[in-house]
Amino acid sequence: MQVETNSDHNQTLEKPRLVSFFEIARTFLHIGFVSYSLAALGEAKKALVDKKHWLTDEEYLNGLALSQLLPGAPTVNLNTYIGYFVRGFPGALVASIFFVIPCFLAMVALTHLYLYYNNLPVVAALFKGVGALVVGLVFNTIIDLWKKGVNTLQLTILAAAGFGMVYFLKVNIMVLLLVAGIVSLAFTFLSYKVSGWKLVMDKKFWVPKRSPQNETSALKFEFSRKKYVSMLIMIGVLLILNFLINFSSPTFRSLGNTLFGIGGLTFGSGYAMLPFIQNTMVNQFHFVTDKEFGVALALSLLTPGPVTVISAFIGYKVAGIFGAALAMANMYLPSFAVVNIISDLYNRAGKIELFKMAIGGIVAAFIGTLWAVIIKLTGSSIVDLPTIGLALAAFGVQRFTKIDTLWIIIAGAILSCFIF
Repeated sequence: MQVETNSDHNQTLEKPRLVSFFEIARTFLHIGFVSYSLAALGEAKKALVDKKHWLTDEEYLNGLALSQLLPGAPTVNLNTYIGYFVRGFPGALVASIFFVIPCFLAMVALTHLYLYYNNLPVVAALFKGVGALVVGLVFNTIIDLWKKGVNTLQLTILAAAGFGMVYFLKVNIMVLLLVAGIVSLAFTFLSYKVSGWKLVMDKKFWVPKRSPQNETSALKFEFSRKKYVSMLIMIGVLLILNFLINFSSPTFRSLGNTLFGIGGLTFGSGYAMLPFIQNTMVNQFHFVTDKEFGVALALSLLTPGPVTVISAFIGYKVAGIFGAALAMANMYLPSFAVVNIISDLYNRAGKIELFKMAIGGIVAAFIGTLWAVIIKLTGSSIVDLPTIGLALAAFGVQRFTKIDTLWIIIAGAILSCFIF
């Protein structure tokens, strides 16, 4: 009797479990609430790798690399990819929607207050405090990613080069990632041909602690031709519906189609989209003024989620809450479609050793660029002793306690109102 129980137990452990859509929605809603700036990368890892074990560290880093190589906002791309990894196209749709709900609602509420009351004395205090919190949270994220993705001499060289190219040479992020992939392949070739090179370059500086749950993910999405065809049909339906709405009025056409083009053709990051958004929305269509665009940018930094939530501000001013939803949908729909279409091919290529090594180099170079980001964030957000204290407190509490990031942000926002 005992033997049968153990056998059944082992079979249960070996069988990948199916995650419910409710659990996906709840998980990504929480990630969306606490994802300020690049801290979103750390929150996704903490929730999905460390706590739920839906992915391994390697699978997560592969998704991180892909999110940087595609157009659109990398944080949205990453969560779309993970949703697809968990439950295919429906999982990607649920994950993407619930990830952006918090930033969408926050931006709509703040936009309404600004446009109709034009008096937000609390925003300046919140912005100053939240900016300091973000520095602490992003610093913690970089440390975690560095330990997982930059632990050999070869990867350290690529990470240092990534930092130098972005911080000192101002190289475009896409050029950097392309160079990192080529150099990583060259290093891989040397590792195969020169044993001494491999011995030196592959020696780990530290070996991250691994639990049995982290060595294999608790679930796995299996490729199915039928599911893939169904996904293509559903994406086609979404695109058709989107363009039918866009072409239903001249205003929607100008707003929706323009943001769709920017979201689908701009590589690098959400910040790379800002000049294009400003030029079209301010100078071409006159939907907002330069002053309003500046306010929208400030509010996008105050709310969780990617900086491209600025599109909701513009959409709300143009056509209310429906316009805000239309603007955000067009901003993220192109990259959402691309992630779903190529994820299976990308995962299959990830099993090839050469491809894995190239991706590892790209991830290392990207992590290196994050140090340039934290330096710039520190310069703009850490301006006095209270902001230094908030940043250090956020870092320390997140790093050394088990307190949820959501409570750290809420407490920090309340303190900001009193301090500033």
